[in-house]
Amino acid sequence: MKNFIVILALMLMTASCTKSQDMNWTSLTYEFSAGPLPPPYHYQYSISINHDGSANMMYKLGYDDKDPAYNYSFTVDPEAMRELDNKIKESQLLDAKLEAMPENEHPVGGPLNRVVIYRVNSDPNLDQPPQVFEAPYFPKREYMKGLVGLYDYIDGLVPDDVNSDISAKKTEFESEHKR
Repeated sequence: MKNFIVILALMLMTASCTKSQDMNWTSLTYEFSAGPLPPPYHYQYSISINHDGSANMMYKLGYDDKDPAYNYSFTVDPEAMRELDNKIKESQLLDAKLEAMPENEHPVGGPLNRVVIYRVNSDPNLDQPPQVFEAPYFPKREYMKGLVGLYDYIDGLVPDDVNSDISAKKTEFESEHKR
């Protein structure tokens, strides 16, 4: 009986340790910049998503601090969140540190994008900083397919009404600067 209790206690301790290390991501931020374009055509945005489905998009037109910036809040439904979990797994970002391609192979100009994923330990008794997983701006080719799939999926989570509003404001901004 003592052996049974000892074995049971060891199994429970192992299970609790395993569970504490098996943490889901807590939040992520996807950043996009259109790259070096003339001011009326430059834009950048970030999409932040919490694991509960609450999301926010910050959209900035132009380069200047006086140029317009917009903030949109939306919610991602549970089914889309499950698919987002799959896209994160496919990106391999939480499994390994993704390597960047050598500097001499970086493209010149063009858009920049990356994702940063945060994972907080849910056990308050373990005083640990959040883990941060960052995709490099120029990842090695073997990581590109998974990351591009993740980026495209995150972009697709933005509601149509937000995309329509951004498109209208972007067109207006460009036409005002052409005069």
